[in-house]
Amino acid sequence: MSELGKRIGQRIRELRTQRPERWTQEELAERAQISVSFLSMIERGERVAHVETLAALASALGVSLGELFAGTEQSLAQTEDLLRPLSDFARARGLTARDVDRLLGVARVMFNGSAA
Repeated sequence: MSELGKRIGQRIRELRTQRPERWTQEELAERAQISVSFLSMIERGERVAHVETLAALASALGVSLGELFAGTEQSLAQTEDLLRPLSDFARARGLTARDVDRLLGVARVMFNGSAA
């Protein structure tokens, strides 16, 4: 699933659980008129809801659609900050494109369990 979908799901969970009465998924799903299983998948980032569903969730949570998306975007600066140490590592060691490809292969095995 997309990283944005995961961040939106996390934001919905935050808004749901940070309420003074701390709603359950069942309560929010009922108010937004969606199934609990679908809400659960959205919150886990396994499914991305259509805009109509996101609008229903925002309304049920008492926030605007814009507020629902607040904090879900990763800025270019944050991405650059994340990648800078990797770039510095490759540059300092004079890695070739082939070296970087091999390094990525190792990382894929470490994090995904396969080289593909």
